[in-house]
Amino acid sequence: MKKIICILLAVILAVSVAVLSVGAVNSKDDYSKMITDGKYNPSDSYTVDENVPTCEEAIVACGGSLDEVQYIYFQLPEEDPSNPSSYWTNKFNTLPGTDYCQVCAYWWGGIGKEWPDGSGVKWVGYRATLVDKANRIYRAALPGDGDTPLVVWNNGVNGGMDDTAEIFNYARQMLDVNIEGCEPGDEVTLPEGTPDPDTADGCISIIDWSVSQQNALTGFYNYGSNLYVYYGNGCYGNYFKGSDNFYSVARNDLNPDHHQCDVDFSGAVESADATAIQRHLAEKVVLDDANLKLADPDADKVVSIMDATRIQRYLAEICNIDGSKPYSAEANAYLNTVY
Repeated sequence: MKKIICILLAVILAVSVAVLSVGAVNSKDDYSKMITDGKYNPSDSYTVDENVPTCEEAIVACGGSLDEVQYIYFQLPEEDPSNPSSYWTNKFNTLPGTDYCQVCAYWWGGIGKEWPDGSGVKWVGYRATLVDKANRIYRAALPGDGDTPLVVWNNGVNGGMDDTAEIFNYARQMLDVNIEGCEPGDEVTLPEGTPDPDTADGCISIIDWSVSQQNALTGFYNYGSNLYVYYGNGCYGNYFKGSDNFYSVARNDLNPDHHQCDVDFSGAVESADATAIQRHLAEKVVLDDANLKLADPDADKVVSIMDATRIQRYLAEICNIDGSKPYSAEANAYLNTVY
């Protein structure tokens, strides 16, 4: 499996955090968008607010063209009570009038690294766009000029250096993600079949909790990620659709949280899917790995009669596919994935 592992740039990351100072309140005076006077003068002291430019706005303001960008996606980690680092959403990055976390992207080179007036871009960088709330997917436009080898995802919170300050505990960022194309045979390569060998256009960063680095200055752990092809609707995999190894989104989808339950690939979740599981367990038919991947609605990593029962209960609108109650069509919207 070809995947991109975040490059561990300890020195750069340490410097990036060292320049941060502490603030607990946003101020519109700390960020001025380019549409006013063409300047970008954010303070180091505050977190993301509605005046932080989006990635697209920043590229245009710095003389770039949106016809020459690469779109990179990021899946916000799902909150896990056993893992405090998984919590990215907090009161410092949920803007007024919204109910979702802001995600920002920062890059070290290329268009947008510096503002037209010569000032350096400050942390937290630029705002990414939420494109799929149900699946927690954000999109950032990055320069496609070949001069942007790395991107850092963060949750828009400048935690600073004072570990006694409340805001200190709310900052999150990923390790640098390599989005630069590599020659065949290199240890780090883009997913197979990438249409543009020089960029990661159309790829998505998925957090890898097994790759981490403790920042020497703050003590916080920053985590790595793997880069996959993004298919949409929360689905991602190792192969672009133009690859000889790509079969279909349903069969190539690697999203461990994306249990469509369309076991027989009919295009809909129905009683036949529960029957397929029952027949498999009775050894009357044998489901292959691709089918079995979609046959575990209770996500216990074991296909059992309980999974068939869960599908039946969902179809009878007794519970949602994740087992929660009461039944809600909206809670099951992700099952309507179109392949």
